[in-house]
Amino acid sequence: MQEKIIRKILYVSGTVTMLAGLQFIAPTLFLQASGMQVGDVTGLFFARHWGLMAFVVGALIIYAVKQTQARRAILLAAAVEKIGLVTMVAINWAEPALRGLHMAALFDGACVVLYLIYLLGKQPNQQSST
Repeated sequence: MQEKIIRKILYVSGTVTMLAGLQFIAPTLFLQASGMQVGDVTGLFFARHWGLMAFVVGALIIYAVKQTQARRAILLAAAVEKIGLVTMVAINWAEPALRGLHMAALFDGACVVLYLIYLLGKQPNQQSST
């Protein structure tokens, strides 16, 4: 995969991933906009934490655009996180309370495929041109 293409993919996927940071700031509003509801303190706590973690992963993906030496590790970590979400949503696809996560799972699944195509096409010590 060409450097120019992966950079665009990383900018877009990182930015979209960072949008979940809104759930850290306003978890109830964000969840309701996604068609989900969490009413108890524990659920809101974990929803906020997930929003913060997704924001951080997205920021790291964007960081990987310029930091080619860190890119492999960042994309592997992001792929693992995204595979985890995709798997959990897929297992619970019919659960009405999780319908708001269907689009996130589809997006994350596409990201994982693109990240893996990039990572499998690169040699571990192959330097990218900046």
